[in-house]
Amino acid sequence: MANAVVQSDNSKKKECELETLVTQSRRIYELAVDEEWEKVAELESERQCLIEKCFSSKATFEEPEMAARYIQEIIDLDKKVIAMGVDAQKVLGNALGDLQRGRQATQAYQKVGS
Repeated sequence: MANAVVQSDNSKKKECELETLVTQSRRIYELAVDEEWEKVAELESERQCLIEKCFSSKATFEEPEMAARYIQEIIDLDKKVIAMGVDAQKVLGNALGDLQRGRQATQAYQKVGS
């Protein structure tokens, strides 16, 4: 895959590594599938810097069709990761609730036993 080139408002060309963004997005998705949320957060932080570089204000793409395909893939992967994150958050919330109820039950048992 070739890198898409961005042309900034001052007509200087700079490479926007959309391919790298897609690769990072795919890796984030794989990490989310494996529930490696700390690694997801680390890579997302790195990816955010590249996103800002690629999509600076008034940037235009020399190869807009290819850029659109890359961007759509990134969006699709992000939606999947967000959905997995919401599900993981619910599971964690339920587990914390169970832990809290267990702690309360233990405390109540200890009070009755004293």
